[in-house]
Amino acid sequence: FFFTMALMSRVMAVVLLVVATAWASSDQCPIKIQSCHGAGGSMAPDNFTTATPEACCILCNERAACVGFIYQPSSSGCHLKSSISDVNVCTADADKEGCSPCGLVRTPPPPPPPPPAPPGAKNVLFIVSDDYRPSTGRYGVKESVTPNLDGLAATGILFAHAYVQFAYCAPSRNSFMSGRRPDATKVYNFNNDFREADTGRNWTALPEHFKKNGYLVTGSGKLYHPGVPANFDQPRSWSEVGPEGQPWPYWDSPGPPFQSNASTACNKTGLPFSDEHFCLTTPEPGKYLLDESVTNVVLDRLGDAIANFKKTGQPFFVGMGTHRPHLPWVYPREFFDKVAEDVPEAVHKQWPADVPHIGFHDCAEMSHAYFGSDGYGTAFSDSDFSGHQSLMRRAYYGCLGYADNLIGHALDMLADRGVEDSTVVSFVGDHGWHLGEHDMWCKMSTLELGTRIPMLFRAPWITTARGVVTQALAEAVDLYPTLSELAGLQLPTGAGGQYLGGISLVPVMKDPMGPGVKDVALSQFPRCWQNNTHHTGSKPGDENNRTVAWENMADCHWTDRLYIDFMGYRMRTANMSITQWSKWDGEKLQPIWEDPVGIELYTHVGDDGMAPAAFDDFENVNLHGNPAYAAQEAMLLARLKDEVAKWHTPWPLSPKTIS
Repeated sequence: FFFTMALMSRVMAVVLLVVATAWASSDQCPIKIQSCHGAGGSMAPDNFTTATPEACCILCNERAACVGFIYQPSSSGCHLKSSISDVNVCTADADKEGCSPCGLVRTPPPPPPPPPAPPGAKNVLFIVSDDYRPSTGRYGVKESVTPNLDGLAATGILFAHAYVQFAYCAPSRNSFMSGRRPDATKVYNFNNDFREADTGRNWTALPEHFKKNGYLVTGSGKLYHPGVPANFDQPRSWSEVGPEGQPWPYWDSPGPPFQSNASTACNKTGLPFSDEHFCLTTPEPGKYLLDESVTNVVLDRLGDAIANFKKTGQPFFVGMGTHRPHLPWVYPREFFDKVAEDVPEAVHKQWPADVPHIGFHDCAEMSHAYFGSDGYGTAFSDSDFSGHQSLMRRAYYGCLGYADNLIGHALDMLADRGVEDSTVVSFVGDHGWHLGEHDMWCKMSTLELGTRIPMLFRAPWITTARGVVTQALAEAVDLYPTLSELAGLQLPTGAGGQYLGGISLVPVMKDPMGPGVKDVALSQFPRCWQNNTHHTGSKPGDENNRTVAWENMADCHWTDRLYIDFMGYRMRTANMSITQWSKWDGEKLQPIWEDPVGIELYTHVGDDGMAPAAFDDFENVNLHGNPAYAAQEAMLLARLKDEVAKWHTPWPLSPKTIS
């Protein structure tokens, strides 16, 4: 199924190497019209204006650090690059009309090899799935058909209470892939990334840490969010070539010969109604959907990494990021059919009337027809929504099973090739997801269902972490130190290790029923007025409803971080959660605690993280203002403010006048 293109990839690698060699020159620039897909590179200054591509070439030749250039005729922009990966070699579309002139000027000397990995260093298979809430079979969701992740949990440790630091893709991934919290990365939406000069240009990111320690580091799929950081942090985070010298570009969406090519025609047979948010496909031999293409690349490179490990002893770090179950839920019909009909609907379908309306969100990804209230707590109308929620939940659970199936191929390869016992495996979702609970169909909240994620680890040599469930609190930012310790690596020091925000969970793995390593978990989320004018796109967020009201706040996806209106900070303890929504100080990038606009307080006594109770029985009544909880609320608010202050890092830019 997944190895039919392996030979093609080897042929393509040879062709690319031959072309790249033909272009390299120490004294001249062959100017070609070709597709140059790379972006980024670091050289100061690296952007100029020149009249011709030949003049741009001369500028590159004059700078020893420059290996190539990309010229944009429309703006006379000359962009100098310090990495070969930023200037793609000739492709079959070399003479395609509209492509930019670019060229390689010289082949730079190879960087000094990293030191060898420490003796006994373990391999790592690092798996992330987008929008994958903790709804596998082992989390108690009997409707889910997830045998591979359930098998991983049966041989590893399952964290029942693991939380992300931000409940949507780009900020969350910037956080756990860098190992820093959002108030260190200063990434609150799609506009920024942790590699910017004023934050983490010199930080050592998670995969980069393994690369610097002598690992072969590769993978495919959605690990970094596309564009933030640029070019998926190549070449810093990823090995540029494989064990045989073949080019190994990092692909979120694989390129030739692995590109997706399957039909996305929808099989609607027997469905009571069709819905634009999911599409059940019919597989064809030799045709692949996006995540199947990702899996092909992962298996191809994992196979090479395993062979190289056996031959040379060099350990590997291989990442796999599935795009599904992110909307739209496009996957083969067979996985939908495996989920039983009549999936139970959410118990609490309305937004609780006593919860601040700023917390509610009319999500852009799935809105309008799925909402039976405007945030005021009005229940659904049976006349226009009866049975719809059950079908949508069935479609989501089917998509979980599809992602599980793809992950299973990578897990099987570890076992089939004899490296299972020397490989750490981790699996997380990048945030939670509401499936109709509280009248929401998305992530983008500070509630338990928006912030809680599945988290699994398997390290076979830790016998106390086999087939166990722990109630210890964990955070996505803990992935960096946990994987490092499991693999046998020391954390980076100096600028590379500055502001790391997590704690290793290895002590929990050694004592799963013990007190854990932390007693709180933090998350945050912004809200902006729909008439906020400080944004990079056409609107402050992606919502369809542009009403300016507390019940229709924007998610701030495109709002300048200096002009975010509000930030909600949430703290989860073993048996409580508290959130304060406050006005945002854009000059200091921190909350104005003295100006709250909403407080939420919930009990989680009896919440063991298992379905169905964990999804239905909690955070339905806001205890803020309840005299019986007044002392506890005051204590938790004080602790919340202390914890946020502890992780807030200096903001080095000059203050900007906020208007």
